Amino acid sequence: MSNSQNWPTWVEISRSALKHNLKQYNNIKAKNSQIAPVLKSNAYGHGLIECANLLKNEPIWGFCTVNLSESLILRHFGFSGRLLVLSFVDEDLSLGIKKDITFSVYSQKFARKLNSLARKLNKKVKIHLKVETGTGRLGLWPEDFYNIVKKISKMKNLSIEGVFTHLADSENANWNFTNKQIKRFNQILEKLKKENINIPLKHMACSAAAIGHSKIHYNLIRLGLSLYGLYPSEAVKKRVKDKYNNFSLKPVLSWYTKIIQIKKLPAGHNIGYGCSYKTKTKKKIAVLPVGYWDGYDRHLSNKNFVLIKGQRCSVLGRICMNMHMVDITPIKNIRVGERVTLIGCDGSEKITVEEMAEKIGTINYEIPTRINPLIPRIICQ
Repeated sequence: MSNSQNWPTWVEISRSALKHNLKQYNNIKAKNSQIAPVLKSNAYGHGLIECANLLKNEPIWGFCTVNLSESLILRHFGFSGRLLVLSFVDEDLSLGIKKDITFSVYSQKFARKLNSLARKLNKKVKIHLKVETGTGRLGLWPEDFYNIVKKISKMKNLSIEGVFTHLADSENANWNFTNKQIKRFNQILEKLKKENINIPLKHMACSAAAIGHSKIHYNLIRLGLSLYGLYPSEAVKKRVKDKYNNFSLKPVLSWYTKIIQIKKLPAGHNIGYGCSYKTKTKKKIAVLPVGYWDGYDRHLSNKNFVLIKGQRCSVLGRICMNMHMVDITPIKNIRVGERVTLIGCDGSEKITVEEMAEKIGTINYEIPTRINPLIPRIICQ
C-alpha cells in the first residue's frame, strides 16, 4: 500500500512491472538492436518523470518524446542521456539545441532552420530523418529522400544519426500493408548503401512490430505501449502466444480513489445529471471524487464498475466533472475513506484498461493517456 492518505485519487506505478516489460523486449530483440523507451504524452499517462527515473539506469539507448517540451522537462529534471524528439517542436528551438537534444527532420525547411540556429550557437545537432512509407503523416517522400539527404549532408552543423519510419497497421493480424512499408523502407536503406551514405541508426519497429519479426528491429526499437504492460491489439497478443513461450506483459498502472460520502436512497430516487438513473429499490451509494476532468470518461456512465473490498460495484448515473456514484448496497461494514479501485486488482477481481476501452468504443491507449497529469503518480513495488 502506498503513502496515499493525503490524496483523494492517485495512480500507482509498479516499478517491478515496468522493468519486467522492458526485459521481455530485451530478451527478444535482435542481437545488434537497442531499445528506446517512448515517454510521450506523460509516458502514456504513467508519468513522464516517474517512468524516466525508473528506467534511466536500465539497458536502453535513450528516451523518445513526442515534442521538444517533453525533452526539455527531462533535461530540467537532470536527465543527461540521449533524447529524441519524434515529432514536432513546440518550444524555443535554440534551447533544444543548447540542451543537446536530437531532432526528427521531416522537411528541408526545418533542416535549414535547425542548421542556421546551430551555426549561430556554434553547436552540431544530431538528427534523425523521418521518411513517409505509408502512414500519411510526418515524413519525407521516398522519391525526394536521396536528394534531400545529400543536401542535408552538406549542412555542417547537422549530423545525420538516424533514419526511420512509422508503421500504420502493424497491430493488425494481416501484415500485407506492413510488408509494403517494410519493403519501401528497405529500398531506401539499400539506396543509401549503394550511394555510400552511412546513417548509423535505422528504426521502424514499435511495440507491435517488434513482436512481428526481428528482421525489422534493425538497430533500434521504439518501445511504447507494451512497455507499460498493454498489448496494442488482440492480434498482437495472439501473435505473442504463437511465437514466444515465455513472453508476458504486466500492467504498470493502477488507479485508486476514496469514498467521500455514503448515503441511502429510497426507491424512485434519481441519481446524477439528466436523471439518467432512477432507483427501483432502496440503494446505498458511495460518492467518489473522480470525474471526467480526472480522465474518467463520461461514456462510462451507467455501464462501468469499480472495486470495493474485492467486489464489483456498478456506476450509477452520469459521470460528473469531478465525481461519480456507485452502488454499494451489497457491501457490509463500509465507511467513508474506504479505498476504491478504478483500474487494477482487488482480491480476485480486476478492472482492466481493455475492459474500460471496450465499453466506450475506443482503444486501450486512450484510457491511461487521458488520466489527468495533475493526479499524483506514486511509485510502488
